[in-house]
Amino acid sequence: MNLRPIILVTFAYSSLSGGYKRLYEILKRGKSEGIDYVIITDSKSCENAVKIFPDFMEILGEYKIIKRGFKKMDALFPGLNQVYSYKRILNLALFISKVAKEEDADLIISPGEGTMGVLASYLASIFCSKPWTAIFQPTVDLLQPSYSIGPLNPLNILTHVNSKTSANNLSLISKIGLSIDLLTLLKTAERTTVLAVSPSVVKDFQFLNPRIKFITITPGNGIDLSKFSDELPENLGYHGVFFARLLSEKGLFDLVEIWKQVIKEFPNAKLAVCGITEKAEVVKEFLKEVNNNNLNDNIKFLGQQHETKLFSIVKNSCLTVYPSYVDSFSLVTLESLACGTPVVAYDIPAIRTNFGKCEAVLRCPTKDKRRMAEKIILMLENENLRIMLSKKAKEYSTNYNWRNVVRAEKEAYFKVIEYFRSKKD
Repeated sequence: MNLRPIILVTFAYSSLSGGYKRLYEILKRGKSEGIDYVIITDSKSCENAVKIFPDFMEILGEYKIIKRGFKKMDALFPGLNQVYSYKRILNLALFISKVAKEEDADLIISPGEGTMGVLASYLASIFCSKPWTAIFQPTVDLLQPSYSIGPLNPLNILTHVNSKTSANNLSLISKIGLSIDLLTLLKTAERTTVLAVSPSVVKDFQFLNPRIKFITITPGNGIDLSKFSDELPENLGYHGVFFARLLSEKGLFDLVEIWKQVIKEFPNAKLAVCGITEKAEVVKEFLKEVNNNNLNDNIKFLGQQHETKLFSIVKNSCLTVYPSYVDSFSLVTLESLACGTPVVAYDIPAIRTNFGKCEAVLRCPTKDKRRMAEKIILMLENENLRIMLSKKAKEYSTNYNWRNVVRAEKEAYFKVIEYFRSKKD
């Protein structure tokens, strides 16, 4: 059965992220699976998307595209930014509702958990009496629960925001603005059935707001298996590889202490560090740490790599070192497994729930750099273990492909529509 949903396509940046990658892959295959998206986007988003995915406009050409202008208005006084933000949300909601009526859309979708997209979709749903949903796949620490606080409310939200690394250098007014946005997001999400890309997302949000209803898309993420060969390399170029966004929450700075311990046993061990620079000052500080610890010969900073080259580096590494603190699914882990490269990672919910049954993913207590180093050393000492786990890694990755993800997502769309109709009846 065909489906005609409206989806908001917004690329605020021209750097690759798991969320952008997922949206691209869904749009690439949606038409062939009977999802006839109506795409609402803007010129700047298209420009940014093409920088990441050169064939992006060709993919969008399969659907009806409706572009709208976007003019960011910054207030002279910080407190008024919140007012202007909600004005933009209202204008977007009115635009979506108009399109939904004209196109007789079945569903309105915000493909992320951003407050603007979620709130605009909700308001548009009210204006045009159409069902709506959002796909939650958070990778920011603000959407990670503060277990000691419990569900968030107006009395504890500022404490939650203050505890997060991303808010450390923000002014009080900015923190209050974030608090309002987060509470608004959590309250708005109660008004529909939200789609999650992983069971870990559901568990996290149960701590933030237990009243939100979820459908977990299974599988929630995938890979293009045609990009990964079945052969395993005979010679390895690196002892370890890290590839992710180059941010502290991805464990970038943990690599220094971990690898210091590794080279005590393997003095010539080399770690390749690949990824996209989002904050130049973070990368600068990381390279300074590497230099200060005399690790320039052991930690090789390779920066952003083309996908083909990146997968070659990963495939030719003994293991992937992934000390990330924040993830919704971990496409990095899945891609590493598809390369036949075992992963050593912190035991965060996203890793535990999605890869807990995979022998090729070795989990360590979060922040325990010593234990992670010990597992890396164990792998480097035992070539037969690495070969065995490489085969297990590739076997596990074959369970995930984008066609199955699209089909699971389409099924979830229908469930949201059914729930909307049952409420009306």
